[in-house]
Amino acid sequence: MREELEAVLQAHRVTPLPDGVDRASACDPELPSAEIVGWATLVVAGVPLSASEQDRLADTAANAFALIAVLPVGARPYFARLGLIATLASALAVGAPAPG
Repeated sequence: MREELEAVLQAHRVTPLPDGVDRASACDPELPSAEIVGWATLVVAGVPLSASEQDRLADTAANAFALIAVLPVGARPYFARLGLIATLASALAVGAPAPG
């Protein structure tokens, strides 16, 4: 699954924003693309996420695909890929060790 996440992240990095989608849309708080890619990059690198980061990533992954239907058809693949990234990263995320 880690290899799949790496491949989807790479595809996302080289894919430009779709026509009709501006940077503000890509940074929508409902689907925070920079956070998703950031978390996924950490997960691929084996960096533990805090409990709050894991919770936020899991929530984002759970809700990511709900927004797809309201987006323009041409933008849907881009945001569906973000949903897949969030889902895979959430499944692979490990927590930070407890202090002590």
